[in-house]
Amino acid sequence: MNLLQQFTQNGYQILRDAVLGAALKSKAIGPDEFILRQGEEIEALYWITLGEYTMHYCAENGKTFSLGQRFVSDTIIGEIEYLTHTPSQFSVVAHEAMTVKIIPLAMMDNLLTRHAEVGVWLSQLLSISYQRGMAKTMERFLQPLMFNIVADLYDHYQQHKPLVDFSQVYREAERFGCSERTYRRVITQLLEEGYLHKQATEYVIGDVEKFRQLLNQPSK
Repeated sequence: MNLLQQFTQNGYQILRDAVLGAALKSKAIGPDEFILRQGEEIEALYWITLGEYTMHYCAENGKTFSLGQRFVSDTIIGEIEYLTHTPSQFSVVAHEAMTVKIIPLAMMDNLLTRHAEVGVWLSQLLSISYQRGMAKTMERFLQPLMFNIVADLYDHYQQHKPLVDFSQVYREAERFGCSERTYRRVITQLLEEGYLHKQATEYVIGDVEKFRQLLNQPSK
């Protein structure tokens, strides 16, 4: 660990210790409830000790694009809006029940002015988030829909997750910026062509090598 990494890690630890050590108010968030709403001005930041949430953006034409689910621990929410003094760019929605700690803006002001390490950590956090988000977004927009869905299914297979959450197909579709109907049509095509098979209430990959070969055909 070099000097900058150590400085950055110290910043995170200072923030975490301050949040966990302060008598902060907590807020219970239920599944599908908003932590932040797109377009709202933030009045506080939020600290998630453990939980899973989704981030999505809704355009004026009603189309929604989701950045997918994120499982996090000891994570701050609202830092971009805090630093830029802008309304929330995305809606942040709890995927499961969780409790968040409410960080007053004055407390964050105090931490940043007293501890430069916290600011450096925030800068690194935003840089990493930007790089990952842009890489995923560009891939989604520049590759055909079929390729993106196949890549996502294969990623779920590698992580031993169910390939499709059919209880909330609309959320699956939002991650690709398409309608639920369009998403289902791609899944149906993969079934008809033998790449997927239905097994009880789940879909499974029939021939993994054959499925993997689809990823070498991005023009399909």
